[in-house]
Amino acid sequence: MGKKLGNDYRLWIESAVAGTYNEIKGQQNLKVNRKAGSIDTSCKDDFPYGTEAPGLRSISIDFELYPNLPDASGYTRFESMFQAGTATKFQIRKGGSTGATPADVVFEALMNIASNDSDFGKNDVVKAAGQLTLAAAPTIDTLA
Repeated sequence: MGKKLGNDYRLWIESAVAGTYNEIKGQQNLKVNRKAGSIDTSCKDDFPYGTEAPGLRSISIDFELYPNLPDASGYTRFESMFQAGTATKFQIRKGGSTGATPADVVFEALMNIASNDSDFGKNDVVKAAGQLTLAAAPTIDTLA
């Protein structure tokens, strides 16, 4: 099995037409964070060590981009959904910009947009960053 290339994995946002997705243009970095909370299972008999079991899992997605505007169906839609506080479906597809088949989807979930940051640096390109958090369990979550 060969190495995977990060350049091929892109974030897509669901359009106003349910089931139709658009790539957010200008993407730079994309990171999926997965972790489980912890449940304390220790008792006095375990002294001096505590024991734990994994608790509920959480997933967040961090991304950075150089907005490539106009992008009404991508970044502008992301901004609108953030302003409205509306949970939105997102996908990560492995086919780059042309990834359009169901086999290209490696992650899909209804997500809350937790942050939408802009960076207007002197002598620099305008940058944007965001974080997505789960609103419902993912329907697809695999690295393929």
